[in-house]
Amino acid sequence: MRGARCGRNARSERLPAPALRPERFDVMVGSQDRRTDEVPMARETVLIDPLPISFEVGYWAAQASQSVVISAKDGFLLVALTAEQEPQSTGDFLPLTVEYRERFSAAGKIPGSYDRREGRPSLGEILTSRLIDRTIRPLFPQAYRAETQVMATLFSSDPEVDLPVLAITGASLALMLSDIPWEGPVAAVRVGRCDGRFLLFPSPEQRQESDLDFVISVGANGVVMVEGESRQVSETDLVQCLRFAEQGAQPLLQMQTRWADRMRLEKRKLSPIPALPEVVMEAIDGIDEEIRQALVKPNKKAREKARRELQAHAMEHCRAIIGTASAELEPTIEKTLQQAFHRVGRSLILMGTRFDGRSHTAVRPIDCRVRVLPSCHGSAVFTRGETQALASCTLAGPRDTLRQETLSGQEERRFFLHYNFPPFSVGETRPLRSPGRREIGHGNLASRAFHAVLPEPGRFPYTMRVVSDILSSNGSSSMASVCAGCLALLDAGVPLASSVAGVAMGLVKQGDEIAILTDILGDEDHLGDMDFKVCGTRKGITAVQMDLKVEGLTDEILGRALEQARRARLSILDAMEAVLPTARPNVSPHANQVILLHIRPERIGDLIGSSGRTIRGIIDSTGAQIDVENDGSVRIAAPQESALTAARKKVLEVVREPRLGEIYTGTVLRLFPSQALVEIMPGTEGFLPISQADSGYVSRLEDLFSPGDNCLVKVIGVDDRGRILLSRKEIAGSARVD
Repeated sequence: MRGARCGRNARSERLPAPALRPERFDVMVGSQDRRTDEVPMARETVLIDPLPISFEVGYWAAQASQSVVISAKDGFLLVALTAEQEPQSTGDFLPLTVEYRERFSAAGKIPGSYDRREGRPSLGEILTSRLIDRTIRPLFPQAYRAETQVMATLFSSDPEVDLPVLAITGASLALMLSDIPWEGPVAAVRVGRCDGRFLLFPSPEQRQESDLDFVISVGANGVVMVEGESRQVSETDLVQCLRFAEQGAQPLLQMQTRWADRMRLEKRKLSPIPALPEVVMEAIDGIDEEIRQALVKPNKKAREKARRELQAHAMEHCRAIIGTASAELEPTIEKTLQQAFHRVGRSLILMGTRFDGRSHTAVRPIDCRVRVLPSCHGSAVFTRGETQALASCTLAGPRDTLRQETLSGQEERRFFLHYNFPPFSVGETRPLRSPGRREIGHGNLASRAFHAVLPEPGRFPYTMRVVSDILSSNGSSSMASVCAGCLALLDAGVPLASSVAGVAMGLVKQGDEIAILTDILGDEDHLGDMDFKVCGTRKGITAVQMDLKVEGLTDEILGRALEQARRARLSILDAMEAVLPTARPNVSPHANQVILLHIRPERIGDLIGSSGRTIRGIIDSTGAQIDVENDGSVRIAAPQESALTAARKKVLEVVREPRLGEIYTGTVLRLFPSQALVEIMPGTEGFLPISQADSGYVSRLEDLFSPGDNCLVKVIGVDDRGRILLSRKEIAGSARVD
């Protein structure tokens, strides 16, 4: 944590709820033909110490099932919810899509694309869409199957208003005030910490100084979703952060409940699932022992085969019992069988039996290998049980940073991680497409894990890209990507402050019975009540992602899960450090060499030259890449040491400033009657008066020089016009600079 004082919210105490209170609730009378049969126009303002945030319904986007506008200062966000009336007849997956989009006009900009139109969603838009989806999806009833879409659009932006996070609350309010059955409300807040004080919705400046940055969604009974990163904070700090968020979100939750109670909207009636004949239910209940035997297998393929065979046999048996009515009841039979597998699997775990035979706290066997791809700058394969990730690290120069156009301007990332999940990793065959939201989200989580340990640009001026390809997946491939990515970075010679590892935790809770699982399998993730991914070093936590399907996570349960995750993380770090404890002393010979220079910002123009001629000349003559920042940072990259040295020398020659008394080898540019113009350094010129041209009398400079001649000159001063004065008479005994 940096020791800067924070502005807004700085008076928040460590745990008490911040000043977040409703200001007013207004039901406004509008045109009688606008949604009078559904929701009246209403607006309420909530103060978020001290920023007023307004929520409005009933006026905007009248054809949607429900819409909410969130506005504050110059910010304006519309959340529109639409749902089909008829449910989908097939499938067991909720047909929910969530889209968050930002208009460049919101910041007074025109997109930089060829057609000047917003194109595919940016990384930030995709990640915000995932945050909304992960928060609201678990709260839909299982029987709800209508096509549903949530669209959040940012029409006017304000840097001081965190509208992407508030979009989660807007989606919740829209669902609460619609006819869609939904088990809300939820509210989302962003939490930071500066000078030891937790902050609700920190400003952009405060986020830069904060030692943690989490987006936390809170429901009526506690936290339901967490996403964020931190600078190696402790497990205790994370628990306090979650509790602070839970308290701070209460007024937003109360606002939504108050609106729903006043408007008293009638929710849709869900079609009941057809009841199975009692004899069929008895048959399904009678195969619990066979289900146990199918689930308790040493590997994934064996479990899947046993499960398929048992399900096929059970379906045939049920068809034989039902007879001609089997076609109509088959979807219900299949769903009931799935519920039986779910019930028996949870029962096994609560009794202490995991599918692969491990204890609740055990990590699967780990195998690590580095430098497995000879031509890559750094590479590693990390295998944990049946999950395997192959990571490569590429080091590049300044021109290869990841550039993204956002509402706040052009952003550059010198470190980024890409995650690939090919179909063969789970034994499937499907067409390859561009990376989906899951791949982007997992890659972002793995990338967050390294931000706290990356070297500063001045120490390691490289652009770093890590690619993680999942070769086999059976639980927590994103955490395997963190471990493999860390080894690949170290193998490439990146001096990380500490090694980083990640582990996925699970939870099965039934009544008072609780089982916390370390390093969960894919099947355990599917039937569990919590997916909790924790990344960190030996010192503390660097990134967290959590999704809860169960109500209320007590401090005792959360503390146990975090302590279990810490011990697992340490054991994984032991296995990784046994293979490669620290970064290699030198970067790969396949990588470009990169150095960082600093020049005075006033000399940037000299280095660039007129129309870029000077810097282009250096690049063309040496083959190096040169990138200049506004603060005077100059990054030079070249494939060979000789090219790097030559480029560095030429850059220093351009920006070198003449010193009084030093001698230079100059080039005569022009001759005048009483003086000569001499270039002593690239872009730096001085005047040699005829009286200083030689030790004896000189009548004509043309007798000594011609334009283009080289001569030794000494800097003797600056005239009243700021011009450098040179001499040849005073060279004896002076230092020469070439």
